[in-house]
Amino acid sequence: MNNNNLPTAGLEPLTRRGFLRAATLTGMALTAGCASLGGRRAPDGEAVYAHLSEEEARVLTRLTEILLPTEQFGLPSSTREVPTVANINDMAGDMAPQTRDLMAMVLWIFERRPMASFRFSRFTRLDDEEALRYVRAMQAGTFFERGLMTTLHTAVCVNYWRDSRTWPGLDYHGPVTGIWGVRRLGNAPLPTA
Repeated sequence: MNNNNLPTAGLEPLTRRGFLRAATLTGMALTAGCASLGGRRAPDGEAVYAHLSEEEARVLTRLTEILLPTEQFGLPSSTREVPTVANINDMAGDMAPQTRDLMAMVLWIFERRPMASFRFSRFTRLDDEEALRYVRAMQAGTFFERGLMTTLHTAVCVNYWRDSRTWPGLDYHGPVTGIWGVRRLGNAPLPTA
């Protein structure tokens, strides 16, 4: 019997590991290519972001609402009063191009990852309860998922809490150097032993 006519002819040397490696690399290439598409504007005609695309701003806004339900605790709103997404935009402007591209890829994956397990819906289209379940599942997921979630969680929280309007909620009154009147030394040399 001639096996050259079978649809799998020529795939005999392909191992399971080789197939998984090829599938992963293909997926990453498609993800990176799709993540770089589109302009960098904010959603719904709001403020224009110089370093975030419309979709990235939408994902970050939704993630901010889920991670920081500030109104429940009497804190300044993480989307209306404190410009969390604008702060992330400023941070993205200071990133190296390669790091910025990785951030775009992370946001693209995070937006589309729930399609596999949350009724084929994107993250920004999930209701609050499902979105919170998705975030918790990512925090308890595989090494990659935990790393992705930690990165996004840190970016959102740091860019919210760095705003001085959030400090009274923590009973934080600012840097002690200002309160105690500590004189700044600039670039003074460190003491030697």
